[in-house]
Amino acid sequence: MPPNAVVDASVLVSAFLFPASTPGQVMRLANQGLYTLHLSPILMEEVTRSLNNPRLKKPYGHTEENVRRWCQEIISEVGCLWTKNLPKIGQVCRDPDDDHVIATAVAVKAKWIVTGDLDLLDLGKYQGIKMVNPRTFLDEILAR
Repeated sequence: MPPNAVVDASVLVSAFLFPASTPGQVMRLANQGLYTLHLSPILMEEVTRSLNNPRLKKPYGHTEENVRRWCQEIISEVGCLWTKNLPKIGQVCRDPDDDHVIATAVAVKAKWIVTGDLDLLDLGKYQGIKMVNPRTFLDEILAR
Protein backbone atom coordinates (compact mmCIF):
# COMPACT_ATOMS: atom_id res chain seq x y z
CA MET A 1 0.00 0.00 0.00
CA PRO A 2 1.45 3.39 -0.97
CA PRO A 3 2.20 5.91 1.77
CA ASN A 4 -0.21 8.75 2.50
CA ALA A 5 0.53 12.42 1.86
CA VAL A 6 -1.40 15.66 2.09
CA VAL A 7 -0.49 18.23 -0.55
CA ASP A 8 -1.01 21.81 0.59
CA ALA A 9 -2.80 24.52 -1.40
CA SER A 10 0.46 26.30 -2.25
CA VAL A 11 1.73 23.21 -4.08
CA LEU A 12 -1.60 22.54 -5.78
CA VAL A 13 -1.82 26.12 -7.05
CA SER A 14 1.74 25.89 -8.40
CA ALA A 15 0.95 22.54 -10.04
CA PHE A 16 -2.02 24.10 -11.82
CA LEU A 17 -0.11 27.17 -13.00
CA PHE A 18 3.11 25.33 -13.89
CA PRO A 19 2.34 21.67 -14.73
CA ALA A 20 5.96 20.93 -15.73
CA SER A 21 7.28 22.22 -12.39
CA THR A 22 8.30 20.25 -9.32
CA PRO A 23 4.78 20.65 -7.85
CA GLY A 24 3.40 19.30 -11.14
CA GLN A 25 5.69 16.29 -10.74
CA VAL A 26 4.32 15.78 -7.23
CA MET A 27 0.83 15.49 -8.70
CA ARG A 28 1.97 13.10 -11.44
CA LEU A 29 3.46 10.75 -8.83
CA ALA A 30 0.05 10.51 -7.16
CA ASN A 31 -1.43 9.65 -10.54
CA GLN A 32 1.21 6.92 -10.90
CA GLY A 33 0.22 5.47 -7.53
CA LEU A 34 3.53 6.15 -5.77
CA TYR A 35 1.63 7.74 -2.89
CA THR A 36 -1.99 8.26 -1.90
CA LEU A 37 -3.03 11.89 -2.13
CA HIS A 38 -5.39 13.08 0.61
CA LEU A 39 -7.28 16.35 0.44
CA SER A 40 -10.06 17.97 2.39
CA PRO A 41 -12.94 20.13 1.21
CA ILE A 42 -11.36 23.05 3.09
CA LEU A 43 -8.10 22.56 1.19
CA MET A 44 -9.80 22.39 -2.21
CA GLU A 45 -11.88 25.47 -1.42
CA GLU A 46 -8.65 27.30 -0.63
CA VAL A 47 -7.13 26.18 -3.94
CA THR A 48 -10.21 27.21 -5.90
CA ARG A 49 -10.40 30.59 -4.17
CA SER A 50 -6.68 31.25 -4.81
CA LEU A 51 -6.82 30.27 -8.48
CA ASN A 52 -9.97 32.31 -9.09
CA ASN A 53 -8.43 35.39 -7.49
CA PRO A 54 -7.99 38.10 -10.16
CA ARG A 55 -4.33 38.46 -9.11
CA LEU A 56 -3.73 34.98 -10.57
CA LYS A 57 -6.43 34.79 -13.23
CA LYS A 58 -5.44 37.94 -15.05
CA PRO A 59 -1.71 37.27 -15.59
CA TYR A 60 -2.09 33.54 -16.31
CA GLY A 61 -5.29 33.76 -18.35
CA HIS A 62 -7.13 30.76 -16.96
CA THR A 63 -10.87 30.69 -16.40
CA GLU A 64 -13.08 29.51 -13.57
CA GLU A 65 -14.07 26.62 -15.86
CA ASN A 66 -10.38 25.62 -16.23
CA VAL A 67 -10.03 25.63 -12.45
CA ARG A 68 -13.23 23.61 -11.93
CA ARG A 69 -12.21 21.03 -14.53
CA TRP A 70 -8.70 20.69 -13.07
CA CYS A 71 -10.06 20.20 -9.56
CA GLN A 72 -12.43 17.52 -10.88
CA GLU A 73 -9.49 15.80 -12.62
CA ILE A 74 -7.62 15.65 -9.33
CA ILE A 75 -10.54 13.81 -7.79
CA SER A 76 -11.28 11.47 -10.70
CA GLU A 77 -7.94 10.87 -12.45
CA VAL A 78 -5.44 11.26 -9.65
CA GLY A 79 -7.77 9.40 -7.34
CA CYS A 80 -7.28 11.47 -4.26
CA LEU A 81 -9.09 10.53 -1.10
CA TRP A 82 -11.37 13.05 0.62
CA THR A 83 -11.11 13.57 4.33
CA LYS A 84 -14.14 15.37 5.71
CA ASN A 85 -14.10 14.61 9.43
CA LEU A 86 -11.02 16.38 10.69
CA PRO A 87 -9.93 15.86 14.28
CA LYS A 88 -9.74 18.81 16.62
CA ILE A 89 -6.04 19.42 17.15
CA GLY A 90 -6.11 22.92 18.60
CA GLN A 91 -3.61 25.48 17.37
CA VAL A 92 -0.48 23.67 16.26
CA CYS A 93 0.94 25.98 13.60
CA ARG A 94 1.92 29.59 14.19
CA ASP A 95 -0.62 30.42 11.45
CA PRO A 96 -3.91 28.90 12.66
CA ASP A 97 -5.22 28.97 9.07
CA ASP A 98 -2.83 26.08 8.36
CA ASP A 99 -4.09 23.84 11.15
CA HIS A 100 -6.69 22.23 8.86
CA VAL A 101 -3.85 20.89 6.70
CA ILE A 102 -2.24 19.31 9.75
CA ALA A 103 -5.60 17.96 10.92
CA THR A 104 -6.12 16.33 7.52
CA ALA A 105 -2.70 14.67 7.77
CA VAL A 106 -3.41 13.47 11.32
CA ALA A 107 -6.78 12.03 10.24
CA VAL A 108 -5.22 9.91 7.48
CA LYS A 109 -1.98 9.08 9.29
CA ALA A 110 -0.01 10.77 6.54
CA LYS A 111 3.73 10.40 6.35
CA TRP A 112 4.16 13.84 4.72
CA ILE A 113 2.61 17.22 4.24
CA VAL A 114 3.98 18.59 0.98
CA THR A 115 4.02 22.37 1.16
CA GLY A 116 5.71 25.59 0.21
CA ASP A 117 4.24 27.34 3.24
CA LEU A 118 7.01 28.51 5.57
CA ASP A 119 4.73 28.32 8.62
CA LEU A 120 4.32 24.58 8.03
CA LEU A 121 7.90 23.98 6.88
CA ASP A 122 9.29 25.73 9.98
CA LEU A 123 7.16 23.44 12.16
CA GLY A 124 9.08 20.56 10.58
CA LYS A 125 7.20 17.66 12.11
CA TYR A 126 4.02 16.96 14.03
CA GLN A 127 3.04 13.57 15.44
CA GLY A 128 5.54 11.93 13.12
CA ILE A 129 4.23 13.74 10.02
CA LYS A 130 7.05 15.42 8.12
CA MET A 131 6.50 18.85 6.58
CA VAL A 132 8.54 18.91 3.38
CA ASN A 133 8.83 21.04 0.28
CA PRO A 134 8.02 19.48 -3.11
CA ARG A 135 11.68 18.80 -4.04
CA THR A 136 12.37 16.97 -0.76
CA PHE A 137 9.15 15.00 -1.18
CA LEU A 138 10.12 13.92 -4.69
CA ASP A 139 13.56 12.85 -3.50
CA GLU A 140 12.08 10.83 -0.62
CA ILE A 141 9.24 9.19 -2.56
CA LEU A 142 11.47 8.25 -5.51
CA ALA A 143 14.10 6.78 -3.17
CA ARG A 144 11.55 4.29 -1.77
